[in-house]
Amino acid sequence: MNPITGEKIIKINGHDYVMRFNWRALAEIEAKYGDTPNFFNPEVLAFLAAAGLRERHPEMTAEKITELSPPLVLFSVAVQEALKWAYVGNETIPAKDKDDVKKNSPKGRLSRLMRWLWVVVFRR
Repeated sequence: MNPITGEKIIKINGHDYVMRFNWRALAEIEAKYGDTPNFFNPEVLAFLAAAGLRERHPEMTAEKITELSPPLVLFSVAVQEALKWAYVGNETIPAKDKDDVKKNSPKGRLSRLMRWLWVVVFRR
């Protein structure tokens, strides 16, 4: 991965290809698959890869990638690395404090309310 440009060199059947996701590709992916695409569905992965390769290698369509059938897990990891760079660059995302997230989440408030109601109802 080139840390400055976000270009990821991937190998498909012995050939090197440069993958990079621009904002147009990210918008297209989000419109079609939302913010959590299934990286282990071959059709979805081929679409994602084609979007990342389109700028430098327009001949690499989703159909072509599916036809070449690169190893699924390794290819998926490479696509995920390129996407990660497109979203956050070289920066690491700071981990949130788990206690704060649980206390302030709607799910946490709901469970506290349910516990309180349980105690009140069954005390009688």
